[in-house]
Amino acid sequence: MKRTLLVLLAGCLFAGTATAQEVYSSSGKPLNKSQTDVKSEKLIEPGRLIVGGWGLFGIGSGVTNIGITPILGYRITDDFSAGIGFGYQYLHVKDYYLVTTSLTGPSERRPLNAHIYSPSVWARYVIWNNIFAHAEYEHNITSYKEYINNTLVDPPYEERKVNLSVPCMLLGGGLRQPVGARSSFVFMVLYDVLQNEYSPYRNTIAIRFGFNYGF
Repeated sequence: MKRTLLVLLAGCLFAGTATAQEVYSSSGKPLNKSQTDVKSEKLIEPGRLIVGGWGLFGIGSGVTNIGITPILGYRITDDFSAGIGFGYQYLHVKDYYLVTTSLTGPSERRPLNAHIYSPSVWARYVIWNNIFAHAEYEHNITSYKEYINNTLVDPPYEERKVNLSVPCMLLGGGLRQPVGARSSFVFMVLYDVLQNEYSPYRNTIAIRFGFNYGF
């Protein structure tokens, strides 16, 4: 009888010790050996990242306009996303300036060559299916050389380097055409509501085509 009691007591003590023992995770939280479904606490889910961008290409009538804007974003919810972008655009306009090169000789035409850098922040909301609204603040930094006729100097013109900083607020919407589980072609129509005098979108509609992965 005494032996039986000792065996039962030893069994109870062993069971209590095994139950009280806990394994701790790296975060300091207890993790029982029987707990197999443990989720890591991640600030950013890689599956919600958006990468891609859009390009610009136009040529004709003495005008060449090419550019590219890579973007990086994040789907905060299934319908709402936001991110940043950085664009570069080169604009060439043939025979843009009429320059007087000599007081007695004829004038000549010279081109406009402009470099435009465009950091931006944007937000997007899917309204219905593949239709979405888009808002983007873009700050255009433009650099180019201009020619000014001046008969008081020889030769009778001056060259001046111009740097402009122009804010633009683009509002509009677009369509996406899925081409895979997590990728799509994107088409957008945007309008600059600020209409700054030197805005590259002044009196025009901005039309963009691009590719996004994650959206």
